[in-house]
Amino acid sequence: MSGKIISQQHELVSDEIQEVISYRPHWIVRRGNSFFLVTLLFLLSLTCFIEYPDIINASARIVALNPPRLISSRVEGKLVKIFVTNEQQVKKGQHLGYMESTTDYYEAIKLQSWIEEMIVATQNNIYEALIANPLPTLYNLGELQANYQAFQNELAEVKQSLINGFYQKKRNALQKDLKYLATLKNNTYQQKKLVEEDQQLQKKEYDAYELLAKDKVIATLELNQYKSKLIAKDQTLKQIDAQITNADVNSHSKEKELLDLQKTITDQQQKFHSALLDLKSEVEKWMQQYVLAASKDGKVLFVSSWQENELIASSQPLFYIQPIETKFYAELMAAQNGLGKIRAGQKVMLKVESYPSNEFGYVAGVVNYISNVPNRRDSFLITVDLPKALKTNYNKTIFFRNNLSARAEIITDDRKLFDRLTGQLKQIWER
Repeated sequence: MSGKIISQQHELVSDEIQEVISYRPHWIVRRGNSFFLVTLLFLLSLTCFIEYPDIINASARIVALNPPRLISSRVEGKLVKIFVTNEQQVKKGQHLGYMESTTDYYEAIKLQSWIEEMIVATQNNIYEALIANPLPTLYNLGELQANYQAFQNELAEVKQSLINGFYQKKRNALQKDLKYLATLKNNTYQQKKLVEEDQQLQKKEYDAYELLAKDKVIATLELNQYKSKLIAKDQTLKQIDAQITNADVNSHSKEKELLDLQKTITDQQQKFHSALLDLKSEVEKWMQQYVLAASKDGKVLFVSSWQENELIASSQPLFYIQPIETKFYAELMAAQNGLGKIRAGQKVMLKVESYPSNEFGYVAGVVNYISNVPNRRDSFLITVDLPKALKTNYNKTIFFRNNLSARAEIITDDRKLFDRLTGQLKQIWER
């Protein structure tokens, strides 16, 4: 009976329904809930490791305490000569090249070298160096030629005060005159001494005859003769004194001439020194205009691939001088929104606008200072130290240029994603 009932039930169920009932589902359907739970727990555990920090964006400007110096042309013309190569180490004042000019560069350098030597010599009052190291003969000074020729006149004047010059010969003659006057004066003193001794003898003789006259031994007329001889000796002494005085006057006159001559020499030397400095100034002015020189010690970097005799425009950038040591920092301008979360020591990511971050990376920094007073735009100044200078996280170095701007991201709270989610849930729950 039961077998008959089962047979009837099979007859009532179609083959399609039996096929559906007998089909075994895929494992993901059978174990889907467990798989979803495991996946959810895995993703939830990842939130404990994934960082999702709070970031405040700000505009930034990178500043250098000792920035690279730009060397530009001051005139329009050909770049006649280049003395250095790209990335070569140079010293301050070293010539990098020179522009086209009517003045021959090498003659200007020769003149400048001579001027520097003579300035040192004349400051030490060694004007004889003008004879030992004469002014070089130059004919291709161009715009400096007029100054050079005017200086030659001053040089010729000052040479008159040197050995075998007119002023020196005149000084020697005056000094000889003084020696002659001194010898003559000495002889006069000796003559005076002899006359004085003769006068003393004459006076003793007169005194003796005066006693005899009183005793009526000799006549008064005879006494007067001895008195006349004594007076003659006195007159001779007066004449000798006059000669000595005249010698003193002549010596004083010669000394005055020597003083006037020395003043003339001194004035001429000062005038020459001023002319020397004026010529130096003109040469340096030419150098500043046509010669390209390093402004400091460092590495020279070419702005472009320059070639000699290439036409250069006025004020065209030519070289950069990268200093040996340069310290960089960043200045940020942050709005009031979120400013209270910024603290010293927080990390900063600087993405330089002219260097795409997806290719060059970012420059890491640390907040150093936060201003308490806003500027006119109601923004606050924040300074950021750059421990690795301008080296990015991709180990690439960014070349500094003036007004290098960047986008700054200040990491104020370096929280995990799990903390952020639980924080959001807590806020929702508390509502």
